[in-house]
Amino acid sequence: MTCQTCGNPHQENFCPSCGEKRYDPHSLSLKHMLEESLETFTHADHNFLRTLHAVLLRPGELPAEYVAGRRIRYMKPLGFFLLINLLFFLLTSSNAFNQPLDSFLNYTPYITFGTNKTVDHRLAERHETLDEFTPRFNTAMASSSKGFLVLLIPLYALVFNLLFIRTRRSFIEHLVFATYFVAFMLLFMLLEKLLIAVPFMALFGQQGWVSYGDRLVTLIGLLSLAIYLFLAFRRFYQTGVVWSLLTATLSSLTLAAIVVAYRMMLFYKIVLTSH
Repeated sequence: MTCQTCGNPHQENFCPSCGEKRYDPHSLSLKHMLEESLETFTHADHNFLRTLHAVLLRPGELPAEYVAGRRIRYMKPLGFFLLINLLFFLLTSSNAFNQPLDSFLNYTPYITFGTNKTVDHRLAERHETLDEFTPRFNTAMASSSKGFLVLLIPLYALVFNLLFIRTRRSFIEHLVFATYFVAFMLLFMLLEKLLIAVPFMALFGQQGWVSYGDRLVTLIGLLSLAIYLFLAFRRFYQTGVVWSLLTATLSSLTLAAIVVAYRMMLFYKIVLTSH
């Protein structure tokens, strides 16, 4: 039978030239369409669960499999990240990447970057009061803090490229590793929020969270990310124990600097482009 897509005359169940499935006139039925949709959903669902299991419990395996060319059993890096980012957006109203305008105007390290002067100039230029601008800024920050998380991927890829320059891996390989790692980081923050932060605030209130809970979660987070990266570096970059431990600790500690840099980027984006 001739392939309907490329015209190859030797099509069997699937065309050997383009991969198109053999045409069946009965495929244009509601029953067949429902069966095909269910098959597609089930396949995607299995791939997602398999990818989720690997990224949570087998650090470094997914990027190692991807760069080795074994990709069919898992979701692609960017697609998986975008799906996790969507879940992160839907299930969290506040996150570590979001800060209100008050924090930028009153606390270090933000004020050292001239945040007060920038806001004053913007208010004078547009004849607006701080009370009028604050709620619009906070709304934009809450939205943008999740929408631009993809920018964390090249930032971390650059960090990994510098730390493992002797491994002679290409920047794309570092980018693949960073994509799966940032997806894990969002998953971890989401689980940390739902399983630790929410119950803690329910038991001890907002004041208890500010006094003790926030620092506890930050400590647990940094330690957990360091352990995860240690295992991931060992598997993906195949580095020794000592170097993996040092780079994992350094990478975990750079999270604070990267988060501050990300917040400042959003601050200037919102202040300078808002109308």
